[in-house]
Amino acid sequence: MELTGDEEITVTKVKLKRSINFASTTSILLTNIGGSAIFISPSAILHYSGSPIVALILWLISGILNAGLAFCFVEIGLLFPKAGGPYFYILEVFGSLYGFIFLWGFVSLIFASSWAISSYSAAIYLVTAVSPSCPYPDLAVKILAGWIIVTLVVLNCTYMKLVTKIQGILSMAKILALLLIIVTGLLQLSNSEKNNLVTLINIEDRSIDVGSLALGLFAGFFNYGGWSGFIRYLLVFHSEKHWLSGSLWCWRKFLWIFTMVSRCQWCRMEGPVRTEASQLDRKNKKTRTLPKSVFLSFSIMICLYVLANFSYVLLLTPAQMFSSDAVAILAMQQVHPVLGVVVSILVAFCSISVLNVLIMGQPRLLFAASRVGHMPELFQMISRKFLTPWPAIIFCSIPAFLVLMYGNIIIFIDTISLFACLMVSAVLVALLYLRYKKPNIKRPFRVPIILPILMLFIDILLLSMSIYKKPQELGTCLFILSLSLPVYLVTVVWKNKPKKFQDLMARITLFLKTLFILEKSAE
Repeated sequence: MELTGDEEITVTKVKLKRSINFASTTSILLTNIGGSAIFISPSAILHYSGSPIVALILWLISGILNAGLAFCFVEIGLLFPKAGGPYFYILEVFGSLYGFIFLWGFVSLIFASSWAISSYSAAIYLVTAVSPSCPYPDLAVKILAGWIIVTLVVLNCTYMKLVTKIQGILSMAKILALLLIIVTGLLQLSNSEKNNLVTLINIEDRSIDVGSLALGLFAGFFNYGGWSGFIRYLLVFHSEKHWLSGSLWCWRKFLWIFTMVSRCQWCRMEGPVRTEASQLDRKNKKTRTLPKSVFLSFSIMICLYVLANFSYVLLLTPAQMFSSDAVAILAMQQVHPVLGVVVSILVAFCSISVLNVLIMGQPRLLFAASRVGHMPELFQMISRKFLTPWPAIIFCSIPAFLVLMYGNIIIFIDTISLFACLMVSAVLVALLYLRYKKPNIKRPFRVPIILPILMLFIDILLLSMSIYKKPQELGTCLFILSLSLPVYLVTVVWKNKPKKFQDLMARITLFLKTLFILEKSAE
């Protein structure tokens, strides 16, 4: 059929699907602040603090410091309206090489181990709920964990709208588990024979040095961590027309709390005054939403985490906490065996929720890196039918399976924490650099200058103390990061690669694009 010039041709741009609103943002942050660490490893802070009361203080301080860091990330994130998170901030401020080094560290140190840890935790708690007293083979747990990864990868590749709704339901499991632990612990206050309140102020027979307290705060950073990789993701995909449309009713119940605190200084936005046109006010509503979500989410989680650890202290002795990796289940079993089963199921759902958020957010980093030439062109492709980044999601799942099946996932925790600390320091330096070099640039959200300075000082201090105590983990982290230099020279700097190699890569990309019906995103 020939065109005569009278027909209209409609061109539809293929873009990543945006399915995140305010309630989903709060759901993701509540789920990802600390993940499921509160149920598994609160004994680490207790070990370094030497006293339950000092441990509770460290939990409080760690939460406040993480909240301050989150607001710093929001400020710099609103300056760069593109996907990529901390990788994109470092790339824009310091250049291609430093951006690639961070990307390499994130892919090699964070992606695989975080997926493996979350899936393995979900599997082991599901098995514990089914057979709390029977031994189970480790291979069976890993197979179940692999099945969980496959299921969530398929859902994220096909039905993103459904995934965000499931996320809201799953994330409530974390809140319910925390509330159950808190209420159960507080009910034991009236029974002095069954609680361990007397141990609250006990201090171990050893001196508490500054290095141990620094490691305790460092462990607190890990237990509150996980939010940083999703601040940029939430900024990019936070664009629903009606910011409460499609929200789950349970999240709306939190909004009245938020209304009472929304006028505080942390949520003050630089923008049009109230006398300006209402159109401008509506235009800036999106940039106001994320800071408010961050404030609400951290306020809720800090209170819940401190109260949950107080309940642990009431229900368990320090020796019991040190002897178990499943502190939440052990604490509930002290009251009634059924409560242990219930908490096992809730913690399993919480771990699945954390893994779901990781699959939603982390592959977008590869998508963003591909657009600047730091990753193959294939990772720019998204499904034409489902509008989700299939290649990036599937690529991230492969090393996760390898780590899950063949690696010891526990040894990666210290390395993850050290790299996250390095990343936070780099982002804070970038923020301060922009404040110095571009003081007059329009910032939709601005934190007091003292906050990033204080955060950077504390971050460097904690990193130094941790290096002093655990130099081997830092050496491993730096060695892995150093491997990025030859890879950068070959893949990015070397432009004139052999024609046969370029043709081969082009054919592979075309084959996969045709096979999976992919298209390059118009964003």
